[in-house]
Amino acid sequence: MAPRLLFLGPLYRDFILPPHGRPAIDIPGGDVLYAAIGAALWGAQVSLVSRVGENFPRAWLEDWARLGWDVRGIRILPQRLEHRRVLVYEAGFRLSGASVAGAFLQRGLPFPKMLMDYEPPTPSPLHPDRLTETTLRMNDLPPDLDRIQGAHLAPQDWVTHTLLPAALRQAGIPTITLDPAEGYMLPEWRDRTPMLLQGLTAFLPSEDELRRLFAHRLLDIWEMVEGLAAWGVEIVVVKRGASGHILYEKSAGRRWEIPAYPADVRDPTGAGSAFCGGFLAGWVQTYDAVEAALYGAVAASIVVERVGALTALDTLPGLAESRLERLRPRVRRV
Repeated sequence: MAPRLLFLGPLYRDFILPPHGRPAIDIPGGDVLYAAIGAALWGAQVSLVSRVGENFPRAWLEDWARLGWDVRGIRILPQRLEHRRVLVYEAGFRLSGASVAGAFLQRGLPFPKMLMDYEPPTPSPLHPDRLTETTLRMNDLPPDLDRIQGAHLAPQDWVTHTLLPAALRQAGIPTITLDPAEGYMLPEWRDRTPMLLQGLTAFLPSEDELRRLFAHRLLDIWEMVEGLAAWGVEIVVVKRGASGHILYEKSAGRRWEIPAYPADVRDPTGAGSAFCGGFLAGWVQTYDAVEAALYGAVAASIVVERVGALTALDTLPGLAESRLERLRPRVRRV
């Protein structure tokens, strides 16, 4: 039977300008959505948990329900929230720091009316105990958690990431994975990190996040990875984009290098999150960390070859399995 997996995190209304080709205007987005897609590519049954405002398109939720996804965990709040996210990519798929209006003008594109009053988010200090409107609470969790085989927490605030895993474990969910938020992967938060990791099955930061957390305290990436594992997590996977992934299994003390699949990239949005979703789907189906990472690498390769998350579901049957077979011999134990 297809595994039933739970994905928790914020949802967005994305406006994506890739380096080449047509932009994607007002499409479903968010790391939680890309993670769910990464798992769905491997046949998983998806349940979503998120908080959205009354201005989030209801039609999208209805579309996901028609896909067979469980959207009962998406709580619609009686207020408007800022869901818009604008992603402008330069050559080489680097995020641009240019103004949003300037980016449309430079490419000769009409500026969307929906962005007339848009202001890019400004980083603000994180407070470990402060709840926001989108902070997930225990009463946001859907019923029937006893049927869920694994859960993944997409990047979100510190409160969500420290409180929800305990509730998921108490509900009997055997596998819990977490993709950290950039906002707390900083040296001043390092002493708090052990409370984040204890009880997780896998922790999946990017290399940039990992290096910021340790801030030159440990220069060797494997020392950093083993330091994380010593704080209570069984598996650590570091996402390195086109350079692939490194994987550490604490109980066996094994180190692995997992290659990225050589994809024809059109839109890098959500690649790391699709990897996380594919990893969770692979883990609950095989309980093999290397195989799970390969599932993740394949899911990421499919997502980046299309613009927008849901377009990945239109992939040809058998493509994921074919890529898995081609990628598997390239795994290297370190």
